[in-house]
Amino acid sequence: MLKKIYYKIPSKFQIFLSKLASKFISSPEENFLKSTIGNKHGLTINDKLLIIKKLKYSLVNVESATDLNAHILIMSRVFELNKAKNFNTSTVVECGTFKGATAIALSIACKITNRKLIIYDSFKGLPNSEREIGKRNYPHLKFSGYYSKGMYSGSLEEVKKNINIYGDLSVCEFRKGFFSKTLPKHKEKIDFLFLDVDLVSSTKDCIKYLWPYLSNNSYVFTDDACDMDVIKVWFDKKWWEKNLKLEAPGFIGSGCGLPINLNSFSSLGYIIKNPDKSTYRKVSWLK
Repeated sequence: MLKKIYYKIPSKFQIFLSKLASKFISSPEENFLKSTIGNKHGLTINDKLLIIKKLKYSLVNVESATDLNAHILIMSRVFELNKAKNFNTSTVVECGTFKGATAIALSIACKITNRKLIIYDSFKGLPNSEREIGKRNYPHLKFSGYYSKGMYSGSLEEVKKNINIYGDLSVCEFRKGFFSKTLPKHKEKIDFLFLDVDLVSSTKDCIKYLWPYLSNNSYVFTDDACDMDVIKVWFDKKWWEKNLKLEAPGFIGSGCGLPINLNSFSSLGYIIKNPDKSTYRKVSWLK
């Protein structure tokens, strides 16, 4: 009924109402501060303000390929988890850390939720440019081109230093090397997984070796939502059947990412492993 009324009014009033409504849309920062996120871990509004202050300060001093909104969103997902009973067997995993900016946010959340943060990276940048698959395809942004070998390089010492200053190094474990060599050795249960790996081959390595250890109903967030060559992997039925004997799960945020920024797109998207569909809401237009 409201939709019918809206489209009957003059367009100038439609535009006015749309602009007015946009002012009431919460940013990830505002939502984090005003919502119940972190309540189960005893976080107060002052605690959350201090965390935001730390993250902003880190972004002034640490080079990052992601922004504050992204850090708050993935950190909030970790805060939604119950406090882990066993620090060593309940883990959060990050693949691809660059200078450690996102790991700073994750380390803070892991400390509060009693989880180990395992960070996988070569600490040498991208292993290759994957020029053999052709130019990368970012249709929403109208970008195309090639990655370069060595991009997003941050040394292990540099990453440790950044996390120690701005996050919590005590919960971190670093596993250095290319994913094809280090990930097959992974054995711990994973409660949250963050991928920022850029390459198709790296994405496949992360899925192949880490997906079996991911808890049901757990989130996999990636920072590659705009790269259609990477996103295709999450829909590749043949690859999933061959490597994991599973159906491809798909991807939420394909092509333009989650609308967490003022420009209505981001590079973040996610997948949920075996979500509990019994909790889904019923709607009138789905029988």
